[in-house]
Amino acid sequence: MRTLFDSSKNPLFRLMCRLVNEINSGAKLTRKEIRNRIFSMPEFIYFEAPETEKEENIIDTLFDFDENGFAKNHIRQSVTLPPNDVEIGFLKTMLEDDEVNFLLPDDLRKKLSERIENFIPLYGSKNWHKLRPKNTEEPEGKILSDKLSVLVEALRKRSEISCAGKKIIPCRLEYDFSSDKYFLLTWSEEKNIVEKIPVGKLEKILPTEKNIPADVEEKFQKFYSTNTAEISLSVRNTRNAVERCFALFGMYEKKARFQDDGTYLLTVEYFKPDEEEILEKIFSLGAAVTVLSPKNIRERIIKKFVAIKNLYQ
Repeated sequence: MRTLFDSSKNPLFRLMCRLVNEINSGAKLTRKEIRNRIFSMPEFIYFEAPETEKEENIIDTLFDFDENGFAKNHIRQSVTLPPNDVEIGFLKTMLEDDEVNFLLPDDLRKKLSERIENFIPLYGSKNWHKLRPKNTEEPEGKILSDKLSVLVEALRKRSEISCAGKKIIPCRLEYDFSSDKYFLLTWSEEKNIVEKIPVGKLEKILPTEKNIPADVEEKFQKFYSTNTAEISLSVRNTRNAVERCFALFGMYEKKARFQDDGTYLLTVEYFKPDEEEILEKIFSLGAAVTVLSPKNIRERIIKKFVAIKNLYQ
């Protein structure tokens, strides 16, 4: 397959490999959809003319199409893509950043560091500065890293942890970019609910050898799916409001659409217990944002601003 391209670093080659893997996993892709995926590549403008002949030939070489117009692979096995220089550079940066030591076990970090010893980091620590919010409750440095290491390892092994002598069943680890805080989502067997705990408030975290019960993941998913809500915002692109929105709601599932009037329609899916945090984030955006739905959130926003107005009258 690589003979169709200059090298495995060719962006078109990498896209075709991803398409092969997607189709092998059950994706239904038409010729038009494959062609659009090619044409949407940032590198496409640099490809040689004629504009479509080369791409159509590659599509015909790699894929057949059934009677419904969906692509079928000549290649039955998934394609393993070697990492490109940018990916290796990013990995090198992460391996050299002490703040993310918790992401990998020490022995794996050491092996990876040795394998890519001669690669250049994607960027150096001197080229950027992380702005941290004032008065954060999150512990700094090694204390936080040690806590996160225990949590990540427990999530990887699907094992319970002990926190100040109390059993905790970890399910998810979240990071809020805007507040620079980590949160642990846990399953409470006593209350039969999901609880969200700031990692900074966890004390004396220790790993255990006890496995998480097999049905916890199913219970977690069911509870989470029945306790989510959506909020739709109209965002005016003033005072970096769009960028601020994506930073504030960075850990939430969201959809954005640019509208004809120049505003953005942003829909954010959130966990219902996070509603107070969602409201605080919206208030911080000021007049650049209008809450479109749901009605109860709009009413709470209005009451809040009326109360503030009355306070200063």
